[in-house]
Amino acid sequence: MITEPVSPIATGLPVDSQKTRDEGPEFDFAHPEVAAREAELREAAAGLKAVCEKWSDPPSDKEGWERLRSDLEAVMPGFYARYDGYVTSVLRTGKTVPACTRGCSHCCSHYVESVEPYELLFLHGRLRGGPAYPSRVVAMHRRVALFGSLRRESDGELAEDRALYRYYLRNMPCPMLGADGACGAYASRPMSCRMFFSMSKPDLCKGRAVIDPANRNFLIELPEDIEADLARAGSALSGYGLSESLFAGLVEVNGAFGQFDAGT
Repeated sequence: MITEPVSPIATGLPVDSQKTRDEGPEFDFAHPEVAAREAELREAAAGLKAVCEKWSDPPSDKEGWERLRSDLEAVMPGFYARYDGYVTSVLRTGKTVPACTRGCSHCCSHYVESVEPYELLFLHGRLRGGPAYPSRVVAMHRRVALFGSLRRESDGELAEDRALYRYYLRNMPCPMLGADGACGAYASRPMSCRMFFSMSKPDLCKGRAVIDPANRNFLIELPEDIEADLARAGSALSGYGLSESLFAGLVEVNGAFGQFDAGT
């Protein structure tokens, strides 16, 4: 029987989300700047949904794959920019200042989940042409295999969470993480990597210290209608059959569409 404690970040249970906990950070979501950035993000989410609905059927040849990548390139950078703009404007209205800094990358050893299919397709298109891509695919395969093994070894109601925690303790940084502690795909990283903030000193985000009660983190959620549009965008691409996990999903995209990519 596995008795390891469950990672707060992996499960999301002790993570403060906006105003849902009395001890959590509070922000002014009615602030004019927040409202303006929210309107921009709402427009970007609607545009992204339209593109995903256009590509509900996976491309069957190289030309179709190139058009899909081109359409995602036309909307995803702007969507992420507006997403980041919304989050930044929300943070400005609160008293809580995230402790996260460049090079503090302990959270990059997590097995990232809840990644949307349009994010996987877009990120794959960004990574595919780089010289480091083959080695990154191999590294992602290894991480997928490790997590699968840990998941099979776990049992009980919290088996998934225990596997996530045990994976984190292996200290296997994301294949996109550079030696300097900076993300090598920062501009194209998924929302799961953008929405998480720590209020604690870096030492509390490392190894077993991650379960220390003093380790406080928070997420900034989106308005329900924007969340709904993004969910619809993801559902439109359900026919691609991609995993919601970052590494598994990228491996699957590589297997399904790599044959059509230039240079293969």
